[in-house]
Amino acid sequence: MEKRSFKIPVWLIYSVAFAVVITATFGLLRFEGLTNIWRVDGIAQHFPILKEFYGILHGTVHQSLFSWSWNLGLGADQMTSFAYYVVGDPFAYLIALFPADKIELGYQLLTIVRLYAVGLSFLALARQLRFKRAGSLLGALIYTFNGFTFYVSFHHPFFLLAPFFFPLLCLGVDKIYQGKSFLWLTGFTALVLICNIYFSYLLGLGALVFAIARYADLKRRGELVRSFPKSLGYFAATVALALAVASVILLPTLLAMMSSSRTGSATFANGLSLYPLVYYLNLPNALFNTTGTMYYWDVIVGLGRFHLLPSCGRLGTLKTTLHLM
Repeated sequence: MEKRSFKIPVWLIYSVAFAVVITATFGLLRFEGLTNIWRVDGIAQHFPILKEFYGILHGTVHQSLFSWSWNLGLGADQMTSFAYYVVGDPFAYLIALFPADKIELGYQLLTIVRLYAVGLSFLALARQLRFKRAGSLLGALIYTFNGFTFYVSFHHPFFLLAPFFFPLLCLGVDKIYQGKSFLWLTGFTALVLICNIYFSYLLGLGALVFAIARYADLKRRGELVRSFPKSLGYFAATVALALAVASVILLPTLLAMMSSSRTGSATFANGLSLYPLVYYLNLPNALFNTTGTMYYWDVIVGLGRFHLLPSCGRLGTLKTTLHLM
């Protein structure tokens, strides 16, 4: 008689480990009567925006999302102002489920939910790439609780959307190579474009690196279902459809950016073509920890992906612990 063994789902083990870490970190803040709302940008930008967004969702403020507000600086378009923070953030809409006097608690819980979703997105990619159970669990924990994700959890919680979307983009890329529907990648790409324009091109670069490494790996192992020309056609269709879907939010945001004081008639980046030399010298260190000055735009692409890309590609001898376990 065949014996059947029951294995606890990896996502459930991850959830338990996540709860332990969160209790030891965010839980201590709660115990001390503190919050993770940063006293700089947190209290000046993120929390007020979320509170105003709560009023828009509940219809308790005068303006709609697609109107002009004199409460934003000297007056600004609400949609383009909110687009950077909450419009494309699927987790921000959950704030509507909280009572009006619990928005502060909602801010904290949504930060934890975003962090939890980061690990789940990695597990989804790990399953697509057929990682072993131990490798999937270890990778998810490393990817979720690295220095960068902890840092932004307490400073800029919506930055967690970048590591959340990145494995999903990679998953969509791999589905195209495996001969499956390109609509997965189209949907994820459209969400990223709506979410945040800065994240879009950074994650696009990261997904391009993954696409090249994954193609070379599948080609080497003879597991490539679609040829390169066909895959390239699907990628082109993906970008075109995603831009069309996201254009209703993307185009107004781009127009607002081009007319902002930081672009347009102003001298972009104070006339700099390159950063100072010290910037580039500090990049390797910034990819592995969060001490000192934070280079968000570089760390978003690099940190965590360092753990992910070699293991996904498995090129030559680059077999990481995720596959050896």
